[in-house]
Amino acid sequence: MYGPIGHGFGALAGVLAAIVWAIGTFVLLVVIVALIVLLARFLWVATKAAQRYLELNGSPTRRAKTPPPAAAAPAATAPAAAPRTTATPTAASPTTTKPAAAKPRSPKPPAA
Repeated sequence: MYGPIGHGFGALAGVLAAIVWAIGTFVLLVVIVALIVLLARFLWVATKAAQRYLELNGSPTRRAKTPPPAAAAPAATAPAAAPRTTATPTAASPTTTKPAAAKPRSPKPPAA
């Protein structure tokens, strides 16, 4: 520790080295805290964006297949009862009516 010429760097150099070490440690602590805050903010915003995407576009999971409708059943089976209609049958109208076609969904406009 002590050489033959003197006593190291001296007391003033030791005090200055302690001050530089303290400042460096403080700067390093500020950088680490800033990185943690930025990471938490990124994760928070990304989670909110993912929730908003799912609200607008639905779930990305695959939906289970629905069984085919009864009308597509083979003719070998017994026919189902005719659906009831609200209108009284007349000579001009058939006794059964076609089911209404499902309306296609229009895409939702983007929200600001």
